Amino acid sequence: MGLTDRIKKLREDWKRIVSVAKKPDKNMYYLNLRVTLIVLLFVGLLAFLVQLAFSILLG
Repeated sequence: MGLTDRIKKLREDWKRIVSVAKKPDKNMYYLNLRVTLIVLLFVGLLAFLVQLAFSILLG
């Protein structure tokens, strides 16, 4: 299988995925956005607390 065949197959696979996938409605989009932001804030806060703890412990 050559490079051009792989690219053609990849393009066909992408077309199939896009045709099957559906766009989320507004409520689901905002729910995903809120969950993503909450997780991002949680991970950032956790990283800050770990950094603060190490800076206090190590001097």
